Order: sequence, then C-alpha cells, then structure tokens
Amino acid sequence: MKRFTILTIAVIVASASYINNALADRDATAEERAKVVEALTAAGCSNVGEVELDGNYFEAEDLICDDGKKYEVHLDQEMNIIQEKARLGCSIYIR
Repeated sequence: MKRFTILTIAVIVASASYINNALADRDATAEERAKVVEALTAAGCSNVGEVELDGNYFEAEDLICDDGKKYEVHLDQEMNIIQEKARLGCSIYIR
C-alpha cells in the first residue's frame, strides 16, 4: 500500500509539472506579434518590446503610450487590452 501511495504521488507531481510547462510563457509568433503591435498602436502606444503568450493572454513589455510613460500591457486573444501596468519601478495597476 505504501508503494502504491508513493507511486500515485509521483504521478501527480509529474502531471502537474507537465501541465505547468505546457502553460509556460512562450514568445509570440511573428503573426501574433504583428497583431499585438497593431492593436497597441491603435491604442496610442509605440516602441513595443518583448511580446509573449502567457497562458491565455499576450503580454507586451516596455511600450510607451501617449502619456510618455512605459507600460506592460496584457491583451486577450481578441487583442483587447485587459490590463495595463505602469513601469515606474513598482507595480501600479492602472486598469
């Protein structure tokens, strides 16, 4: 019984690790990046830095918006901005 419990725990840990890796950040493809840049340009932002797919949303970093501040922005799969975070050396959520 002890051996079965240890094996069960090992399978659960391995499965959790596999799922976590499957949902890990990855760089956006060229097509995804172009869509993100287009959406952010339309919203008044430029200088888009790194773009990643983080789970089910896109994360664009180091962009500068009309107010001259640097932001990190999250967009959903339909390219709607769902969160903005000013990059002022601390985490300030704008939206």
